[in-house]
Amino acid sequence: MPGETNGNGAAPDGYPQTKLNTIRIYKQRGYYDYRTVHSIVAATFVSHVAFTITDEDGELTPMNMPLTAVMGRYDPNDPLPEDDGDEAEYIRQQEAVLDGPADLYLHTNAASLLYKSIKEKGSIRVCVTSTKVDGVVLFFTPNGHSLNYRSSIIHGDATLITDPAEKRYAMHLLTNHMSRRRWSATNPVTPSALKAVQVMRVRIRCASAKVRAANIGDFEREQVGEREDVWTGVVPVYEVLGEPVGSGVFPERTAEGQVEEWRVARNEREKGYAERVAQPSEVELKMREMVSQ
Repeated sequence: MPGETNGNGAAPDGYPQTKLNTIRIYKQRGYYDYRTVHSIVAATFVSHVAFTITDEDGELTPMNMPLTAVMGRYDPNDPLPEDDGDEAEYIRQQEAVLDGPADLYLHTNAASLLYKSIKEKGSIRVCVTSTKVDGVVLFFTPNGHSLNYRSSIIHGDATLITDPAEKRYAMHLLTNHMSRRRWSATNPVTPSALKAVQVMRVRIRCASAKVRAANIGDFEREQVGEREDVWTGVVPVYEVLGEPVGSGVFPERTAEGQVEEWRVARNEREKGYAERVAQPSEVELKMREMVSQ
């Protein structure tokens, strides 16, 4: 999980440090290994894609769009199995993308400015950010408050995918990103739908992640202050998938099996991580003992 790998420096199995991706503030929270960066993208439903366009006055204008993003490594000689029912194979595919070089795939619409910009230029530079908030950190003083979080920043070149096989691969990944093993649990995608969908591939130039996964951290004795009613600690924050609400098209069909298994497992994982990283470390516990004496 993020926050448990070796931070503060480029990993041998990760992205090289450049001027673009080097963490400069709280360097000890920086990570450059593939797993940490890729797992943050995998953990969030929405990522933000920043790019520039030339406006009607001829000026460069920054843009930022929320999109669905997923990591992938397309290999025409090793296609994804159409049936996601094999859990072991599904996990193997997921793990392979987390632990090695990969591309980032984005789903967009032909009417979007991002699509139009790539269509016009063939390729554009983008910056993709993904964020998960895992807790609100409440400190003794206002300037010590913080968040537990996982964030990744990816710099790369975005192009449109024209190969039907790779587009199908990306749609497969994007569907399963929304709901685990959902691709083969639905009706197959039609050729006309495949043609209408717009998918972009981002070749990654560099990337990094930043993670805070702790309680209130180090503090000086004088920061405790004189007030005795100030509570300090972490309020865990985690995303919860609620009870499924049916469409009513087929009332007799219930959300069991794949849907319920995915919902329960994801909720447990989100809650478990947020609560676990909120726990005080041994160093923090010793500091508390010193203050209380």
